[in-house]
Amino acid sequence: MTEIDQLFAAALEKIIRDNLGDTTFRSIQNRLFEKYGMSITQSINEFKKLDSVLIEFFGSGAKGLEKKFLDNICSIKSKKDKVEKRFTILDSSINQSILKAFSDDEMSKILNASIGEPWTISEILEKLDIPKTSGYRKINLLIKEGLLIKAGRDFTENRRSMWKYKSLFDNVNIDFNNKVTVNVQFTPEVVMNSSILQTVYSEKI
Repeated sequence: MTEIDQLFAAALEKIIRDNLGDTTFRSIQNRLFEKYGMSITQSINEFKKLDSVLIEFFGSGAKGLEKKFLDNICSIKSKKDKVEKRFTILDSSINQSILKAFSDDEMSKILNASIGEPWTISEILEKLDIPKTSGYRKINLLIKEGLLIKAGRDFTENRRSMWKYKSLFDNVNIDFNNKVTVNVQFTPEVVMNSSILQTVYSEKI
């Protein structure tokens, strides 16, 4: 599953079910299985397939529905005619995941240090002077939450292959005025690899 799609998947599936109701949700799921042999959960990773089934059900209204679904999760921030790849995260569960990571000193250090620079897990622990016991646990949690992503491989002296990781974000801004607002800038390649964003927001990104 691509990085942003992994982050959005659970929230998007719930929003689709809540907006369409159980009966329509099941009908769409049945059609996806009939046409592609996959569930709605699986189709979120290959969003164009879900898109094609939604068009079968809703015709030209499918695009508006998809935008409505995604607008519950995030919104693109733009400046005049220039759209920057900055997003305000609106889904509470995703916000909580990001806030939890950045409120933890070690996880925050890991994410900030790995912006734009992929490291192996051992390099992260060594360069940031993080104890192995807590470090491995927190790195694995960041990977599970989709906030730390794979970014190529490195090889040890004995030619053993190890994954390198970097932050999902190029920038994160958390605004605590009135209410907590999380604004993020995803890396350009992450945006380009997202089946969801490329299908729904293609005219903006």
